[in-house]
Amino acid sequence: PFTSIDICAHEIGHAICQYSANLIYFRESGAINESLSDIWGACVKNYAAPEKNHWLNGDEVSLKNDFIRSFINPKAKGQPDTYKGENWYNGDFDNGGVHTNSGVMNYWFYLLSTGKNGTNDNGFNYQVTGIGIEKASQIVYRALTEYLYPTAQMIDARYT
Repeated sequence: PFTSIDICAHEIGHAICQYSANLIYFRESGAINESLSDIWGACVKNYAAPEKNHWLNGDEVSLKNDFIRSFINPKAKGQPDTYKGENWYNGDFDNGGVHTNSGVMNYWFYLLSTGKNGTNDNGFNYQVTGIGIEKASQIVYRALTEYLYPTAQMIDARYT
């Protein structure tokens, strides 16, 4: 059974989302919902077990020593790390790609927490100074509880 600390926190994160922004679990709003739950999983894992890799989701439930999703490299599991970049999903499967497209915000949260320089799939350069996972989680929580709403899209999350 899927009973690791990050997966349990992820599922509780869905309840937090439901009783705050109540993001509709479909397409972009659903991908934001899914990412927020991954973010809470990473935050709880970091707090409760800082010696463990909190940037991998579900890495403790696999018999193959694998993981479900990666914040550091979403593309490792076929997710995009850039909005409408490589691996962006546009179909109807999985409620419009909620588990796939969540990689964009997961990667954003990793960048905000740790910092990094690079070029995204759309050819834009970025230089991010990390602020740490605790401060980043405070920003995410405030966006979720004060600014996001049921039909919020990635552009709305960007501007909050």
